[in-house]
Amino acid sequence: MKNVMRWVRCLLAAALLIVPLTGCWGAREIEHMIYVNTIGVDYVENQVVVYIQMVNFSGIAKKESGQTQQQKTSVGKAGGASFDEAIFNLYASSPQRISWSNVKSIVFSEAALKHGIVDQVLEVWDRYYEFRYTVWTMATRDPLEEVLNTKSINELSVVYSQLNSPMRIYEQSSVIAPLYLYKFIWKWKEKGETVLLPYVEIMPGWTEDGKPSPNVSMTGVCFLNNQKFRGCLVSEDILGLRWLEKKTRRTPLAVKQEKKVQAMLVMNKIKPSIRPKLRQGKPVFDISVSMQAMIPQLNARLNKRELEMEAAREVRQQVMRTYLKALEMDVDAYGLSGILRRNMPDAWHRLSAKGEIDLDSDSIGKIDIKVNLISGGISKLK
Repeated sequence: MKNVMRWVRCLLAAALLIVPLTGCWGAREIEHMIYVNTIGVDYVENQVVVYIQMVNFSGIAKKESGQTQQQKTSVGKAGGASFDEAIFNLYASSPQRISWSNVKSIVFSEAALKHGIVDQVLEVWDRYYEFRYTVWTMATRDPLEEVLNTKSINELSVVYSQLNSPMRIYEQSSVIAPLYLYKFIWKWKEKGETVLLPYVEIMPGWTEDGKPSPNVSMTGVCFLNNQKFRGCLVSEDILGLRWLEKKTRRTPLAVKQEKKVQAMLVMNKIKPSIRPKLRQGKPVFDISVSMQAMIPQLNARLNKRELEMEAAREVRQQVMRTYLKALEMDVDAYGLSGILRRNMPDAWHRLSAKGEIDLDSDSIGKIDIKVNLISGGISKLK
């Protein structure tokens, strides 16, 4: 009897050792899969063109462990009558199975935005289980193949570039807010909302071993509302957006007099508010923003109160300048229509035409800016 029990225990132990192994049988090796890092969507000659940027993850692991290995990035390309057809044409030329579970960003060309390819992309995105909604969404005017082939400096992987990890830069200098796909979809489909889609460019200015090493950087914003592309503005024209963006963490401000920089301030703890009201039957929006400031550079003899007033004046001008620049393209840069819809729905339904309200230069009422200078050599001021 003891021998029988001993044999039973041995068989059970062997079975327990074998069961975990069966879960790995038939599993694909990591190196036998192509992991897409960035998707590019273009529209050329009545065809949707899809680009995929692939990253060698083994190279990243060796780099982080102290071993040196050149970081290689590959880009695949295929076209088709639709976004989904282009993807299947991409499968036909791929050497290995393509995995979409690691996508970090999607970049639309300006042509794709103008020709309504966004709806095709979102349709496929909603239906395929490997796609996620926590990917960064961007636009570009540069050739997509060049954007995706741009190498990072210092042998850094493109995984850590502004294309795939924009929050690292945004936390240090908040000018253009990165946009997740789920927020893009919400504003794309919601009435009265405006999508502020960051666009990237290949920018010079960096060198490596004495040779030019261009970098991909966010340099502007494209506007979309009512599921239509409206246009883009460059960074100097959209400086007002950061003061009404709740994600803004730390952003510079140059205080100027007669085009000369009197002081450089770093603004943080920015708290914006927009309050709608009706004036003679028309919607008017009062804007208030409070913030703290530090002084890294001071070129003029100004006291604390004077600096705060000059900073508030500059912020006020930037808010209004961006609003008017966008208005020239018939764009509601601050999403005022959506704010009226949420706060005064009856008035919005009465005043809205085709899902948006009419805005003009008088639609902005008071702009109240409060700056509190807290540190950075206050004792050296008058």
